[in-house]
Amino acid sequence: MKDLSKVLVVDDDPDIRGLVSRFLAAKGFICETASDGNKALDMADNFNFDAVITDLKMPGIDGIALTKELIKRHPGISIMVMTGFTKEYSEEDALYAGARDFITKPFNLSELSVRFFKMIRDNKERDQLEEMAHLDTLTGLPNRKLFYDRLTQAIEMAKRYPRLFALLYLDLDNFKAINDTMGHDVGDLLLKEAAQRLLRSIRRSETVARMGGDEFTIILVHIDHEYEAAVVAKRIIESFSEPFIILDKECSVGISIGISLYPSDGSDVETLLKKADAAMYRVKAKGRNDFRFYSLDNANIRKLS
Repeated sequence: MKDLSKVLVVDDDPDIRGLVSRFLAAKGFICETASDGNKALDMADNFNFDAVITDLKMPGIDGIALTKELIKRHPGISIMVMTGFTKEYSEEDALYAGARDFITKPFNLSELSVRFFKMIRDNKERDQLEEMAHLDTLTGLPNRKLFYDRLTQAIEMAKRYPRLFALLYLDLDNFKAINDTMGHDVGDLLLKEAAQRLLRSIRRSETVARMGGDEFTIILVHIDHEYEAAVVAKRIIESFSEPFIILDKECSVGISIGISLYPSDGSDVETLLKKADAAMYRVKAKGRNDFRFYSLDNANIRKLS
């Protein structure tokens, strides 16, 4: 496969674990193994697996319970269940739990290969279709719906592994005047260029989304201190100090940024969004082209950043 997929193989039988993982590794997959369901859940929480192949009958958490919990924690993951003949569970039970496929032991490796490759391919195609439905058509950024999903995931992860993260709400200054005087074509191109400047100002692992019009949001999950959000905000403002050249026309826009913090400003999507938006409007009221935290002392944060 062109894109390496990361796979977790779960089985209490070391021979089966070794056989399946070595076979898939030889096919170009990156493979990790776990001997039981608890270890599998821990690994899945810490590594971004594309797929899991799990035995059905294991001590502790069985394959059905593991599948349900994996789907709950990591909705996009593909799961194949493998087992010997059993009266306890049927193929329908595994599929109903959320598994994509089911293979019965003993199986030959060529059958496993065909079915596993098909599962991965189908999953990638499904992800591509879902991604298209969740992207802003103008900028290619995540749209409002995907932003809500990403923010929900960030909150869930921060609750499970207590940590800080920041939400930035951004609004372009002077965009409406440019859009009205220079036309919507210039306005649309300006929004696309603005999106690129935002992307260049953050890590690739962070989320930038377009909420609509000239409003954007950024989720900063990889921060250890509040001042790091201020550093990013200052970097963005500085990047917007350079005029945009759109269709040979020079366009100057600033950007106003409001920042809310998890968990001090809120622990749910609506509260964090509302407070970041409120902080942004305070910036607008004070003169624009600046950033402000919802509850922190900006002066002290500026000294640290």
